[in-house]
Amino acid sequence: MKVAYICADPGIPVFGQKGASIHIQEVLRVLLRHGVEITLFAQRLGGEPPAAFRSLTIIELPALVGGVDEVARADAALDANAALLTRFIEAGPFDVVYERYSLWSHAVIGYARQSGIPTVLEVNAPLPQEQRRYRRLVRAREAFGVIESLVSDADTIIAVSRGVKGWLETFSGAQGKVRVVENGVDPARFSQRSPAADGPLTLGFVGTLKPWHGLETLVEAFILLREKGYPVTLSIVGDGPQAAVLRARLSQCGAAGSARFHGAVAPEQVPALLASMDIGIAPYPQLDNFYFSPLKIYEYMAAGLPVITSRVGHLAELVSDGETGLLVAPQDPVALAQAVMTLADDPLLRQRLGLAGQARAQQHHSWEQVVKRIWLAAGLRLPEGAKHGG
Repeated sequence: MKVAYICADPGIPVFGQKGASIHIQEVLRVLLRHGVEITLFAQRLGGEPPAAFRSLTIIELPALVGGVDEVARADAALDANAALLTRFIEAGPFDVVYERYSLWSHAVIGYARQSGIPTVLEVNAPLPQEQRRYRRLVRAREAFGVIESLVSDADTIIAVSRGVKGWLETFSGAQGKVRVVENGVDPARFSQRSPAADGPLTLGFVGTLKPWHGLETLVEAFILLREKGYPVTLSIVGDGPQAAVLRARLSQCGAAGSARFHGAVAPEQVPALLASMDIGIAPYPQLDNFYFSPLKIYEYMAAGLPVITSRVGHLAELVSDGETGLLVAPQDPVALAQAVMTLADDPLLRQRLGLAGQARAQQHHSWEQVVKRIWLAAGLRLPEGAKHGG
């Protein structure tokens, strides 16, 4: 089976450290294990491919021109469809086209439909809305034209959450095509751990430090816990625009010495960092049409950490309150601090929740299972020619 995997998003370094990068790598890894022959078309590689991806055929797309001018860059990205299509045709033929949705790429799926090549469109976020809310959406008419074209032309559309599915189904061309397949984790990367029964507890967060991750709530809860005399420490893995504000707030309250910012780290460093934590926290704020499928929660669970997350969107289905973690009201530092105190005072509960979450991650949320669900949804058959990981 020859698959064209397309990531034309200049904001995603395929072999980088972002959550989106990890998602791409894990899907590619599973497909390669099954003996799939993959040609990767990527706008941004983000470094040399690790050894596990040496069998990929990689076609790096030309860098976009336009500099810092957002309109010029959007126009350049739209114009780049022609070059992408030319490279796709030259590298073919292919049995399947698999594209991760980006704001401006549409030509290959349109061509594939005309040529009878099966297509899978993976949609991870409502990008025009996200761009409009957190950055600046230019060429809005063209951006919505791209997604309307894609959902009409794609054979199968994979949404990573119900929120993404709901957005997609506002477009008539998507009706009957959208299947929800949530993100996953590689359980084999994470070792068994036995949380200490005493001593300081380390609260952990993994992810980019951006507004939609709710780090302010975590920091305020951490400050409250310190004020109440709980010997907790804070471990934040990741970087982003909120780092300076969070550091300043901790310094203001004299809690900076008990918090560690690790910055962005390579994916292979994450398991060891999670093993040094006692509780994994995902403090999402209240967001309309919550659409995230958080990699961090799957990783916390695979690492055997009890999870505390917000009761927003579908997270109450991912984290079972009192079984694999605790759910709290969003944007409520007092509630978050109380949940931490509950776990701090009950080591056996921490261990029970962590082990239950780990079992759920292993049994239901491996990347192997994710890719198989995607291929099944698309009516495709994965080759069985290589060893399969859990």
